[in-house]
Amino acid sequence: MRPDAPTLTRDVPLDIAAVEAAQDEIAAFLEERGVPPAACYKLRLIVEELLANLIMHGRFDGAPPPAKVSVEITPDALLLTIEDASAPYDPREAPEPAAPSLDDDKVGGLGLSLVRRMAEIRSYQRLPEGWNRCEMALPLGDAPAG
Repeated sequence: MRPDAPTLTRDVPLDIAAVEAAQDEIAAFLEERGVPPAACYKLRLIVEELLANLIMHGRFDGAPPPAKVSVEITPDALLLTIEDASAPYDPREAPEPAAPSLDDDKVGGLGLSLVRRMAEIRSYQRLPEGWNRCEMALPLGDAPAG
């Protein structure tokens, strides 16, 4: 993190109401600092997808502690860091899902693919204390996410 960059850091309990409240707080933080509405919407969606994945698919020893979410505004990108205590999971290594067909009755499974299209997953680490840390960047300009 750059010391002069506006940053919001929050612990987010892994339940739907808390995720929605965190999305609202993040959106307000970004809007107050003049971040374009399209970028606010994309980051809101990314946070929802990643935290929903933790709620639905995360494997925890006991009750899951809150995820740690940090958003930093730089001149070129929104930097998002999510830390969680679930089993190790590197989203960069997850395979792309097959394209859905009109005959497919399966709901879901495309969230991580959507995140990858909107943001660059820059790094994943398994921290010594047994947490995952995933860092990603959502470009603010016209450049593609990568």
